[in-house]
Amino acid sequence: MSLIKQYIHNIMTTATITDMQQRVSELFDIDSVSKIDTIIQELEGYGIDNEENLDDAFSGCYRDESTFCEDLLCDIYSEQIEAMPVFLQTAIDWEMVWHQSMQYDYFAIYHDSEYYFFNRNF
Repeated sequence: MSLIKQYIHNIMTTATITDMQQRVSELFDIDSVSKIDTIIQELEGYGIDNEENLDDAFSGCYRDESTFCEDLLCDIYSEQIEAMPVFLQTAIDWEMVWHQSMQYDYFAIYHDSEYYFFNRNF
């Protein structure tokens, strides 16, 4: 462990942190209390104010919105999508699906080159 990470680890373990801070730290793999608190403030803006709500709302971590949509909807509608001809399956614009439909039910927090998705209707 680097000296900086060890120092941050020592600060986090000696300072009293809330359950929510601990859960955000684990979920986002963050050691910085200030970064954790910034993410908590953003989550609170969406009504997620405790670790139970966080766990209920969390829907996964993906590299982009289109991958999230494709993964989620292919899981939910697998039979319907598989029943479509291949030329239609490959024509789905998953980024457009995010912008036209999914962003109203989900929101994303961008951190460390990845999007963390949460259901607005947890």
